[in-house]
Amino acid sequence: MLRGSIVTVLSANEQEAFKVASMLGKRDKGEERIYYRKIGDLVRSILIPSPNSILDEAIALSISSSFYFKVSNEITWLDGEKALLLEASGIPGIVLAEGANTFMKYFRELGISKLVAEFKELDAEVSDRGLVYVDRAFNVRGVGIVVLGYALTQVSVHDKLIAYPMNKEVEIRSIQVLDEDQDSVLPGTRVGLALRNVTLEEIEGIQALIKPNTRFSKVIGDFMRFKWSEDAREIHVIFNGIKVMGKIENDHIILSRELPMVNGRAFIINVNAKAKKPRVMGYALINA
Repeated sequence: MLRGSIVTVLSANEQEAFKVASMLGKRDKGEERIYYRKIGDLVRSILIPSPNSILDEAIALSISSSFYFKVSNEITWLDGEKALLLEASGIPGIVLAEGANTFMKYFRELGISKLVAEFKELDAEVSDRGLVYVDRAFNVRGVGIVVLGYALTQVSVHDKLIAYPMNKEVEIRSIQVLDEDQDSVLPGTRVGLALRNVTLEEIEGIQALIKPNTRFSKVIGDFMRFKWSEDAREIHVIFNGIKVMGKIENDHIILSRELPMVNGRAFIINVNAKAKKPRVMGYALINA
């Protein structure tokens, strides 16, 4: 049975990010910002989110099991923001710093300062989080509705899952990984899932497929806030690839819609922070 690892590569210099990705896999013809490598029963996916989109970076990291961070000798505020995002992720990774001493000067207070190292291949296990993150849905002639995304749980043909946020039950008709049919896949695998009992209109705006009987909540309790962040009331919450708006009320976050309470870290992002101030406010630990 195939399993996966999901790797995010960050750098303020986009070309440097692509160079690192090319050492880990090969670019997929149909997906400009995803590289792949198959190693036995492991399918490694390498994500290169746009360095100009904090939300794209947060989404990629929120589904990833490891990271690479390429940093030049000239540290900018963007490097600082990406460092905070990686700190909030809590996942293992490798910091590829052109100047280790310079990096330590700026980031010695962060846990990722202990991850400065030479390049090596790193594939961390993807834990079972009880859902499939979905980034695309479309209609295929002769097949029906297909969604693309990442299995963050074991998925098998004939499984019944709940399309989020529309709360529509669907059935897995077939599974493809790298254009090959599969009966079942383990967490971390990039999948194409053909769905039964649904139309494209019924799942417009889909973000995930979630296991039945999952608990939901519109409130996030305690969260960790970075001391470098600005005050904000309206924020974005990114959790296992899902993006939801929220408002900070005292020590809680009230969400615009319910989130599935599965395992993972939720990023708290303030996209309206002042220029050159970090938009990463902090993170919340969420458990099933």
